[in-house]
Amino acid sequence: MRLKTYIVSTMAEAIPLIKKDLGPDALILNTKKIKTGGFLGFFRKDKLEVTAAIDPVASPKYEKPESPKPESPKEVEIQTDSSAELINELKNIKQFMVQQIKEEHLPKALQVLKEQLVQQEVAADIQASLFEKLMAKIDLNKEQSPEVMWQTSREELVAMMKENQTDPFKDDPKIICFIGPTGVGKTTTIAKIAAGHMLAKNKKVGLITADTYRIAAVEQLKTYGSILNIPVKVVESSADLTKAIADFQDCDIILMDTAGRNYQQTQYIEELKRLLPPNSDVQIHLVLSLTAKYEDMKKIIENFRSISMDEILLTKKDETGSAGAIMNLICHYGIPIRHIANGQNVPDDILPLTPELAADFIMGEENHA
Repeated sequence: MRLKTYIVSTMAEAIPLIKKDLGPDALILNTKKIKTGGFLGFFRKDKLEVTAAIDPVASPKYEKPESPKPESPKEVEIQTDSSAELINELKNIKQFMVQQIKEEHLPKALQVLKEQLVQQEVAADIQASLFEKLMAKIDLNKEQSPEVMWQTSREELVAMMKENQTDPFKDDPKIICFIGPTGVGKTTTIAKIAAGHMLAKNKKVGLITADTYRIAAVEQLKTYGSILNIPVKVVESSADLTKAIADFQDCDIILMDTAGRNYQQTQYIEELKRLLPPNSDVQIHLVLSLTAKYEDMKKIIENFRSISMDEILLTKKDETGSAGAIMNLICHYGIPIRHIANGQNVPDDILPLTPELAADFIMGEENHA
C-alpha cells in the first residue's frame, strides 16, 4: 500500500496531482483543514491536507511515473505493508470521496448537476460514485461547456444503471404474482399489463385475485376482466390458487393480484408465503410507488428477502417530481425494473423503463414520458 499526503489550497488542486502520481484508481482516505507558514504564529494560511493511497496489487494497470516529482505542493510519501483487511476496507471506500468536496470546489456545471441530484433524492453514495467518474473524465483546469457536461453526466448515469441492472429472468413468465403495500395501484397496473399482453401480443390472459380483504378490489379486477374479456378467478387459500392455475393452463400468461398490506410488518409477508404454492413457478413482482420514501422502500425490500423477488415495478411517476429512487433501487439492489406506470389510464399509462428513460427522468428531460 502506497500513501501520499498533499498540502494544497483546494481539493480541485489535489485531484489532478493524485491522478498524475497515483493513477485513476487512487483512493482519497482523508481530508482535513490545517494552517501552515506564518511568523511567530501570525499570517498563517489555511490549507487542505489530503491523504491518498494506491494498492499496486489491486491496480496492476497503473505504473509509477518516472518523471521528477514537483516540489510544490508539499508531498510526504509513506510505504506500508499491504494487508487483506485494509485492502477490503479500502475497496468499500468510494474512489475520490467527492461528497467531501464542497460545492464551490466543483466546476459550475457539476454544481448544477449536484443540485439536480439532491432535488431528485439520488442517494449520497451514488452521487459520490457519479462525480468520481465524471471528475476522472474532465480536465479541471479547463472551462467545461455546460451542454457537454450535462450530456456526459447523462451518459454516466445510463452507464451506471446498465452496470448494476440485471436482466429479467424471463421476458414472458407463465405466472406473475404482484405484491406490494397499500395504495400503490397494483390492480390498475395488472389491468394495464393484461391489456398489453392481449392487445399488443395477442396472448390469452387469465386473472387471479387473492385480495379478498377489499370487496372493491375484487370488483375492480372483475370489471377490468369484463371489459377486456379476460376470465377472473378469486382465491382464498393455497389450494384455491393451485386449482385456479390448473384451470388456466390454456392461458399464455396468468396475472395474480394480492392484498395491499403493510409489508414493513413481517407477519403479512408470512401470510403471503403461505398463500403461494410451494415449489411453484410463480414469479414475484414487487410493486412500489415513487411517491413513497426511499427508506420505506428499502425496509419493504429487506423484509421480502425470504421471498425471491424477480422484478420491481414502479408506479405513480405522474404524482411526483422525484425519480432518484429509480437509480437508488437499481444501484443498491440490482433487481430488474422493467416497467414504470405514469397515470391511471388503462392500458396506456405504463412504459418500459430503460436506463435512458430513467436518466431523462433524473436529469429533468422527460420528453419520452
